Amino acid sequence: MIESITDVEHVLTQTEELVSNKTFLKVLQNDSNFILDKPFKMRFSKWLQFFNDRYHTNYYIYSNTIYVLFDACHSNELFKHQTEHEFEQSLHFYDAIMHHSNLKRHLHFEHAKYVLGLALIYGKYGSMQIDSFKNALECLKTEISEITLHQFFNKLYVKDKYPDLFPINPTQFNVSDLDLLMQSISTQKNQIIKPITYNLDTQVQAVKYFFERMDIDMLDSILSEDITYQEHDKKTFLRELSIVFDSFAESGDTFLIAFEGACNSCRKGKFGYTFVGNVSNNYISMIFDIKEDKIMDLYDCSYFKNKIGDLVLNKKLFIGLTTL
Repeated sequence: MIESITDVEHVLTQTEELVSNKTFLKVLQNDSNFILDKPFKMRFSKWLQFFNDRYHTNYYIYSNTIYVLFDACHSNELFKHQTEHEFEQSLHFYDAIMHHSNLKRHLHFEHAKYVLGLALIYGKYGSMQIDSFKNALECLKTEISEITLHQFFNKLYVKDKYPDLFPINPTQFNVSDLDLLMQSISTQKNQIIKPITYNLDTQVQAVKYFFERMDIDMLDSILSEDITYQEHDKKTFLRELSIVFDSFAESGDTFLIAFEGACNSCRKGKFGYTFVGNVSNNYISMIFDIKEDKIMDLYDCSYFKNKIGDLVLNKKLFIGLTTL
C-alpha cells in the first residue's frame, strides 16, 4: 500500500532495478513533470507498483510499458486526469489481458503506448464493452501491430461496419475528440437512426443533422434563399447535392456520419465536416462558412483535415458545380 513519499521512492527504486534500460528510465524520469504534483505522484506510483507486483507474469511487456507510463505523465491528458474509478478500471484491463498467451511476447514501444491508450479508454468507457477480452484478443493471435490492435479495439466496442470509419490509432485524440468518438460509437451500435433527441437551436446544427440524414427537403427549408452556395443559387446547389446523396444511397448508405475538421490548403482553417457513408465509407468533405451561427456558404473541399486523425475512407464524392 502506497501511503507516503517514502513508499513512492521505494517503488521508483524497485522499478529501476526491473527495467531493461536503466539509463533510459532515468531520462524519462527527469523529463516527467509529475513529481511536481504529490497526489498524482502517489497514483503514478500505484501504476508502477501494479506492474512491479506482476513482473513475472508480464515481463514480456514490462519495460516498454513502464517507459510509456512515464511518457504519459506529460503527454496524455486522459492519463493525467483519471478518476480513482477510471484508474481501477484501467488496471482491470491490464489484468484481463496480461495472462493471455497472445501477450506473451515483447511489445514495441509504440505498441505498448497503444495498449496503454486502450487501457485508459477502457478506464473511462468500460461500460461500453460489447465483447469479451478473450474474443477480442484473438485479433492479436498472429501478430501485435497497429492494425491488429485497432481490430482488438473494434472487437471490444464496435458492431458491424462502423469500426472501419475510425482512425487506425484511437489513442491519438485529445479528450474532447475521444469523447465524441465514443459517444458516436455508442449511438450507432444498432445501426438505427433515432429520432431527434436534442434541440437543433442553430441553423448550423440543423444543417449538419439533416445533411447526415441526406434529407434534401429539410435542407431546402433551412438554408437561406438570398445567398449562394458554392457560388450557385440554392436550387442549383441542392439539385447537385441530391445527386451526391443518391450516390451514397446506391452504395447502400442509409445515413452519413460527420467528423469535424477544417480546410488545410486554400481556405486554411475554415471549419467543416467530413460526411462518411455508414456502409460504403465513401465520403464528402464540406466547408461550413459561418457567421454568428448563420451559414453564409457551403462548398466541398479537396484539402480537408479531420480533427481526430486519418479516417479509413473509400471513394471521395464531389458536388458537380464549377466556379461561375
